[in-house]
Amino acid sequence: MKRVAFWFMLMLVGTLVLGACSSDSADKESNKEKNNKEVVATVNGENIASEEYQKELEATKAMYTQQGVDFKEIDGEMKKQVEQSVLDQLINTKLVLQSAENDGISVGQKEIDAEIGNVKGQFEDDKQYQAALKENKITEEELTQQVRQQLIITQYLDKNIGDVKVSEDEVKLVYDQYKEQAESMKQEVKDFETMKPELEQQAIAQKKNEEVSKHIEDLRAKNEKNIEILL
Repeated sequence: MKRVAFWFMLMLVGTLVLGACSSDSADKESNKEKNNKEVVATVNGENIASEEYQKELEATKAMYTQQGVDFKEIDGEMKKQVEQSVLDQLINTKLVLQSAENDGISVGQKEIDAEIGNVKGQFEDDKQYQAALKENKITEEELTQQVRQQLIITQYLDKNIGDVKVSEDEVKLVYDQYKEQAESMKQEVKDFETMKPELEQQAIAQKKNEEVSKHIEDLRAKNEKNIEILL
């Protein structure tokens, strides 16, 4: 059940709140004061709601708790880093979704329903599924929206990153890391050939993460002037 709950927290998303515009100067000032309370950042004119940020932050704190870390006990500097990381993640997600829309990437309802079906399949029945939603403070509508976004992001990254291949040396480097860790924990070290298929997947995942990070950094650099932090 914890594994499923953790999945829900990773998928957690808040409702996007867009600020209203008005030609009246008094309304503009009123909206400005309102946005300062309700919006933490804008990305190319699109708002990131404070509600969304707080919800994602609470999910992150819950993940720390599941890993045995009391968020209340970590020092102030670490808390600031976590808060900044959550905000950066929301900004980066917004940038990717905007770029995906510009690329004409979209997903159909059948794809979304299939993924939701996979989620429900992890539970014995609908009652248990609904209980997990309640436990993780997420509605089915929010879950559906996040699934849609995740599918779009996956398609976008597949298009822009593509297939990643690794060399034998890169696989051996992962093996050396595994071997060092296993020896430090006094565990049995399996030979390279036995571990190779698994090691290749790890090496590919690591390299793809690096490519994704680089792509995100490029997006941030290109759009930095259009990102406003209000937090």
